[in-house]
Parts: sequence; C-alpha cells; structure tokens
Amino acid sequence: MIGQSYNSYTPIQMARYISMLANGGKQVDVTLIKSITDANGNQISKQEIEQKVNEKLGIDSSTKLEDLNLSQDTIDTILKGMKGVTSEYGGTAYYIFSDLGMDIGGKTGSAETGQANRVDGWFTGFAPYDDPEIAVVVLIENAGSGGNSAPVAKDIIKAYFGTNTKEVTEDVTAIPSTESAR
Repeated sequence: MIGQSYNSYTPIQMARYISMLANGGKQVDVTLIKSITDANGNQISKQEIEQKVNEKLGIDSSTKLEDLNLSQDTIDTILKGMKGVTSEYGGTAYYIFSDLGMDIGGKTGSAETGQANRVDGWFTGFAPYDDPEIAVVVLIENAGSGGNSAPVAKDIIKAYFGTNTKEVTEDVTAIPSTESAR
C-alpha cells in the first residue's frame, strides 16, 4: 500500500497496522465483535467470544502481540505524511475530506492485480489526527484508485462520530383533503 512491491495484506492487517501507527507504535489487539446476545437474550462474555474467535482463526492464546519496531521519529514522519494526504497542501484525498470538520491521517493506494485494466482502490486512515479513536480501511476491488475508496472511509468516520446526520425540518401543517384535491 505504501510503496510498491508484491504484497498481500488483508484489510484487517492494514487496520491493525494503522492503529498501531496512530497509537505511537504500541501493540493493538483487533476486536472483531463487540458483543453477542444469544437467542435467550443473554450476553455472551467477552472471554468466550475471544476464545471462539481465536479458535476459528487458529490463534494460540500464548501468541504475544509486539510493538512496531520503529523509532518515534519514523512514526512521526509517517503520521505527518498521512496528514498531508488529507490536507489542503496537495493531498491526494484533500478534496474528499476538506469538509469533514476534523483533521485525519490517511493514505490512498492503487493496487495492481496482475489482471489487465484491473486496479483495486485502497484507503486507510485514522481520526481524529491529534487524538485517534478510529482506524478505517476500505478496499474496493476494481475501483481504479484509492481516491475512489476514500469517500466510503469518510462515510464510516462520519457515522462513527455521529456527524453523518442532517437536521431535517418538516412542515406538519395539515391540509384538509378537500383542499389538496383541487
């Protein structure tokens, strides 16, 4: 995604990596499920969920998560570059995020697939820039470029922060049916 080569990363791997960058390089455990309620209305414990997910994914509970092995200067440089992608100073995704109302870090990417005329579009980012709460990764097959995936990421960020709603006013003045038929 950042740079060129033969890579094969899943969106969840990229989300974890971006989360770790935004977290100063510290380890981040991925949570796939927030909660599960069984048919009887009982909430399943987080430990039971983790056990089942790890079992299905083949993850050994003794697996230790590691921090990114990057200096703080390197992390800061990467994050500054990601802010530049969404900034007004030449960022490839500025026009998409310019009205978001917060600074974010992001990276667009165009992944060649090896098939003629087929390029997948990636966008990965985090928000807000100064105090990250969410990491977002969007992969759209055959999107042509990451710029085409960024609007989806914007919608996810807006939904997360509750800024995707508009105030709707409605005139509820009743019109007698005899008047409306005229």
